[in-house]
Order: sequence, then C-alpha cells, then structure tokens
Amino acid sequence: MKLWMWFALPLAGLLGFWLLQPKAVSRVEVLPSATLEQMDGQMVNLADFKGKPIVLNAWATWCGPCRREMPLLVEAARANPEVHFVFLNISDGPEAVRAFEKELGLKIPNVLLDPEARLSEPLRIQGLPVTLFYDAEGTLVNRHIGEIDAAELKALLQAF
Repeated sequence: MKLWMWFALPLAGLLGFWLLQPKAVSRVEVLPSATLEQMDGQMVNLADFKGKPIVLNAWATWCGPCRREMPLLVEAARANPEVHFVFLNISDGPEAVRAFEKELGLKIPNVLLDPEARLSEPLRIQGLPVTLFYDAEGTLVNRHIGEIDAAELKALLQAF
C-alpha cells in the first residue's frame, strides 16, 4: 500500500465518524395549539392566551407540592395582570378541582382540564408540578420543574 493511503484511510474514517454523529438541534419550544375544557365547560385553545406573557402551571389535585405552591401562584396571578396565568390540571375532572379549590379556599383562574394528560408529551412534562414561562408570542423562555417558591417565582417573572 502506498504511503499516502496510510494517512488517507484513517482520515476518511474520522471524517465519516464525524459526519454520522447526531447533530445538536436548536429546538425552539412553543406553546402548543390544543383545545381544552375550562371549568365552566367551555372550550378554549391554549394558543388563545398569546398576546401577553404566559405562566403555565401543570398540576394535579393529588400532588402534594402542587397543593403547597398553588396559593402562591394564585396570588401572583392576581398581582400580575399583565401576565396570563394558566393552570393546566393534569388527570383530574372538574369536580375534583372544585373540591380542591374549596379545601384550600382558593378561586384558581384560567383552569384548563387535561384529564387524559394529552399535553404531557408536547410540553415535556414528566412529573408535577411544572411551571412554564412563555413570552407573548408563545415561545418558551423558562421551565421550572418541581415546587416553586416565592423568590424563584419573583425572579422568573422579572426575567420576562
């Protein structure tokens, strides 16, 4: 074999290996367009909340951390009218949500029901609670996994 082939073959192998490697894809996550039921039985599309920044909290009535953070989030929704707070209930029905509200003495705004957890995959929800922060165009700008506290919420809202 010629001397140049001793260099060309390994170089070709390295080049081929590099070309076959998966490339990092810059994946922009956006608010999905999905029609969900509100507590009053009306249907609403999640995309209808665009136009203002959106805080989307995925929660369930049986989730302990969700129960603890809910009063903080409801108060933040009242204190920040320039932001849409949307509360996506995963796996419960309206009766369970009403009982939850009554038990905690809360009136949760913008509750959307997802009893079959259809949005878990598109929103990449693997556990509860998860709080997603979208800009006014519906582009995800931040994700908080787990129970959120007042300092974290304040910092994330200021980052909008």
